[in-house]
Amino acid sequence: MLARDSVVPRDVFPEGRTDFGHSLACTSLKKDECPKPKLEHLITAGYALVIFSTILMLWISYTSAGTCHFDAYCTCTSPHPNLGQIKCHDAIVFLPRLNHSKMFTLSLINNRMEYLPPNLLEGTGLYKLIISDNPLYFLHDETLSGLEWSLWELHITNCRLSNIPGNAIRHLKKLKTLNLTGNAITNISSEQLRGVANILQTLILANNHISVLPPGIFSTLTSLEILDLSGNSILSLEPSVFTPPPQKLHVLDLSDNLLDKISYKQLSSIGSSLHTVDLSYNRITTLYDSSSSTKLILDTISLDYNLIRQLETNSMNNFQRVNRTSFKGNPLEEIQPNAFRGCRIVELILSDCRLNSIDPESFNGLESSLQKLDLTGNNITTFDYTFVKNFTYLRNLHLKHNYLKDFIWSIQPKENDYYLELTQLHLHGISNQPIKLQSFPKLPHLQYLSISRIQSTSISPNDLDSFTVELEIFKLTESDLTVLNANMFTQARGIKTFDITDNRIEKIDSKCFEGLSHSLENLIMVHSFTGAISALPRGLLRPLSNLNILKINHNSLTKLPQEINSLFNLRILHAHDNKIDAIYSGTFLGEVHHQLIEINLSFNKIKKIPTNTFVDLNELIEINLSDNQITVLEEGAFANLHKLTKLNLRGNQMINMNAEVFQNLPSLECLDMAYNSLSYFTFSSLDQVGTLSTLTVNISNNNLAVLTHNATFNGKYIHSYIKILDMSFNNITRIDRNYFQPIRDSITHLYLSHNSLFNSSRDLLPEMPLLQLLDFSYNAFDDIEFDSLRSLKKIQVVILSHNKLKDIPEGLFTSLDTIRQIDLSYNSIYTIMDAIISPPYLVNMDLSHNKLTRMPLSAFTPTTASNLLHLNLSSNKISGVPSADSFSRFTKLLTLDLSDNRITDIGSSLYLLPNLISLNLANNNLHIGSKDFSGVEHSLRHLNIANVSISYVPPLPLPNLLTLDMSHNTITYIPPDLSKNLTNLKDFNMAYNSLLAVPDFPQLKSLCLAANEIKFLGNTSFAEFRHLTELDIRRLPLNEFDVESIRTLSELSRLHISNYPKIPNFNIPRWIEDNHALRFIRYENDGSSGIGSEFMGEFPPKVSKIIFSGLEIRSLPDFLLKGVNNPSLEFTLRNTSVEVIPESIFSSLPHVRNITLCLEGRNLKSIGNPSNTAAPNTPRRTFLIDFHLYSDELSCDCKIGWIETWQRKRRQMYYEDYYPIENARQIMCQSKKKPKSLLDTLKEEIECGWGQEFP
Repeated sequence: MLARDSVVPRDVFPEGRTDFGHSLACTSLKKDECPKPKLEHLITAGYALVIFSTILMLWISYTSAGTCHFDAYCTCTSPHPNLGQIKCHDAIVFLPRLNHSKMFTLSLINNRMEYLPPNLLEGTGLYKLIISDNPLYFLHDETLSGLEWSLWELHITNCRLSNIPGNAIRHLKKLKTLNLTGNAITNISSEQLRGVANILQTLILANNHISVLPPGIFSTLTSLEILDLSGNSILSLEPSVFTPPPQKLHVLDLSDNLLDKISYKQLSSIGSSLHTVDLSYNRITTLYDSSSSTKLILDTISLDYNLIRQLETNSMNNFQRVNRTSFKGNPLEEIQPNAFRGCRIVELILSDCRLNSIDPESFNGLESSLQKLDLTGNNITTFDYTFVKNFTYLRNLHLKHNYLKDFIWSIQPKENDYYLELTQLHLHGISNQPIKLQSFPKLPHLQYLSISRIQSTSISPNDLDSFTVELEIFKLTESDLTVLNANMFTQARGIKTFDITDNRIEKIDSKCFEGLSHSLENLIMVHSFTGAISALPRGLLRPLSNLNILKINHNSLTKLPQEINSLFNLRILHAHDNKIDAIYSGTFLGEVHHQLIEINLSFNKIKKIPTNTFVDLNELIEINLSDNQITVLEEGAFANLHKLTKLNLRGNQMINMNAEVFQNLPSLECLDMAYNSLSYFTFSSLDQVGTLSTLTVNISNNNLAVLTHNATFNGKYIHSYIKILDMSFNNITRIDRNYFQPIRDSITHLYLSHNSLFNSSRDLLPEMPLLQLLDFSYNAFDDIEFDSLRSLKKIQVVILSHNKLKDIPEGLFTSLDTIRQIDLSYNSIYTIMDAIISPPYLVNMDLSHNKLTRMPLSAFTPTTASNLLHLNLSSNKISGVPSADSFSRFTKLLTLDLSDNRITDIGSSLYLLPNLISLNLANNNLHIGSKDFSGVEHSLRHLNIANVSISYVPPLPLPNLLTLDMSHNTITYIPPDLSKNLTNLKDFNMAYNSLLAVPDFPQLKSLCLAANEIKFLGNTSFAEFRHLTELDIRRLPLNEFDVESIRTLSELSRLHISNYPKIPNFNIPRWIEDNHALRFIRYENDGSSGIGSEFMGEFPPKVSKIIFSGLEIRSLPDFLLKGVNNPSLEFTLRNTSVEVIPESIFSSLPHVRNITLCLEGRNLKSIGNPSNTAAPNTPRRTFLIDFHLYSDELSCDCKIGWIETWQRKRRQMYYEDYYPIENARQIMCQSKKKPKSLLDTLKEEIECGWGQEFP
């Protein structure tokens, strides 16, 4: 489905980052260019946290993992040899052979991994393997060898596989799940699945580029139960695609394809096993097929977001029974009488359509079966209660976000009205007119009631007379309530959840909840009060003896309710985003709060945490005190919290840390004190903390300058259990000899980057027998003594990049046999002595951005050279490549980067590198001869010869080459035989050359032709590119551009395009109107003063990501995004001259519901509010889901004050998604005073009316 779709980043890591020193700090954020929103984490009601608390307890069992012994970037849930669950995420990792270890699951995500060697996991007994977000183009035939009888699940997602790795999986006798989502697979065959045909139960091929399903392709999969083909480019189903049928198939997902009709014959051929069919996000316009006599029996069919405008009479005639039928998001305007006759439907979803009225005759035939009807987000103005009367079994009715003006049931019927058997009634949405609660008919069985607007500003006891004790969930959100009266619930005394989010209450009677004293479990009062209420009245909560969840966040409260200390059953307390200025000891009591698991008090004005504030709370798991004004933590403020795993003090104003602040927190895993003002940190503050866990302490972004000795305190030795310590982004200039003594026996990761250290000696660090990773990057080291690292016997990763080192001292790496990665990039190293790099298991060496004049191959000892896999020597001053003999020791080398040097010739130097798969020679002044690639003909997969001053295509006898970059040269002609020599080439970059015509490369999937001399694109220019999914034709001097030229690319999903001044009436929507698979558009302005009519019109419905770039762009027209037809949009503005983004470009977007902004520009000063609603997924409205801003000129005034309001609203909607907060910490506001982060400015200086209605 499109909602699941995400555009795979072109680079695993953003440009300029190596991620050697990826921090394992508490708030781990994926640093994608513009991260995707996580709608699946959306929680809009507090009662959902009951489920969350259960999940959280399960999560805790998985988060106590420690660092694996074999790689500093991996975590293992068990020690060697039985490693349990292994996670290696968001860092470069190099797995050794683990053939003598056992593991349950292995997860490799975002590691820049291009290759997995054969037999890597043999003998491990691995059950589940996950490889995701890696540039893995192929899987070696023997990579999974040795897992024949153990591997049940294989997930290779968001990589770049072009085929199902049939040879690699052929011997897996236990494989039940094969997930290949988000790859580049275009063709599939029975042969690829032959080895697992009899055992595979789940096959997921979502988000690939499959356009055709061969006849009988799945027939041999005799055990297949779930087949997911969503997000491909399938135009139709071959008549015999499921002949003979896979006998056990019960779930078929064909959503987000290009189907224009329902293939009843093909679906019926599967047989009675088929239960669920998803055809959402296709191009289906009609249902009934008169030529088919098929009568399908299904449990669920989803037809969401198709092009169905009308349901004609007998539309469902090809179905006998479908328990759940969904038409959500179709442009459906009319349902004719008897449209559903002949089909038994239990749940009918008609939400987010264009229906103006409801005709009971349209639903004829459903009277005895319909139990749920969802009409959310239509244009319905009138609803007659007699409609409900017609449906005997109707229990669940949704009328949210319509334009209801009249409820005919306001007139009480004369006859007995107890026939209304509704159990759920959803009426919220501010577009509906106010409802009078007393006008409801009797609803004795109603369990769930959701309303937004009522005619009164308060609730009286008689208002709920129509309801009984069966009412359990009552949501009265966005209702303009101003008063909570006493004795509101004398009739409905069984309510368990009461939600009054987004109201304007200014008066509360302390007895208003007395009627719910024994029933109420979840009380949600989020953004419910005006500024007139600074404290809840005394006695309000005291009667609520069964209260589990209390949410009073996003108000203007200055103090916590006193009765909290009497709520024995309280489990979750959310009071964040208020004005609470103090918290007192005695508020939380161990003898009372024996079930409390979470406290969130972030974004308040708390200044001090007194002694015994959080003590003896045996079940407490998480405390969030971030972004307050805390300056003091008193001794014993946190004590005897045996299950506490996360304590967040980020973004406060602490200057000093008192001794023994934290006492007996044995399970603490994360202590986050980043972004404070700490000038001193003592390990004595952590007494018996983290003794049973992998403790991470984050004190980055503080004011630490001198780390003074604190190994003793009050005459006793202090031992700390910190495993991971992050002290980066401080101003540390000196570290006393014994400062780290308390953590010497526990520390595994030490981050000291972005400080001011200038000298390193053996006294800098004590012996640290467990230290695996040391990050000294971004300091001022100009010298490092030879024995500085000698005491680190288990060190694996050393990062010394971005310093001022001029050489590597002899003996620096002597006896450090465990080192696997060394980063010395961005220094001033001129030369390296012979045999100085001696770690025998070194696999990755980065010497880029130095001043080397020759390749330091002799600097590696023979053993080191024989094991090295990756060598980066880019951006040096190397003028020559040594002979092949010099490379003869580097027999395992996989990648070699020599870009940005002064090399003129490589000759036959590569001859003895038989395993080389990636070679980067870009930005040199090369002559490439016929024998330059001798020796690597069959191994090389990736070649970059961009900007090497060639005017010709060199000989490239590389049959296995997958990617070729020859951009930024002066090539005018591509020889016809090149495509025959490069038979496996997938990605070809020829940008910024002098080509006159489109080259002939039919096998390509990605072609970049930007800034060439091509002046003509006709209707046959791309006719042979049958599987092209990405095309870049920016900045071409086109004189003729046939409107049919791009339309022939049926699988095109990514298009990079410009304006073409010489093309009359050029209009991008018209040129791409038949590219129904298109999802991504990048527009780069070329010479024009701005964006004109080329963007007016309707875009294909799958387009959900648009990037605009070009310094010529100075303003944005109001119509810019009007043509987007997708409910989700990611809008990026990059390197333009735009200073102001007007709010008008986001208004009246007819189809967009959720928007993500990614704005990059030095000139950007002001941004209009993209949101015109208070919640995501609101029909006819737009809500900002995510916001990523990069600007140096931002004007921090009330013009952007909406950002604070939005951030608060977003925190109200989302649970534990910190990315927008962290992004706002990085952005600095321009000020005459000291520069201050956007987040601090919003918190402390800009007050633009949070109390007002949002937006």
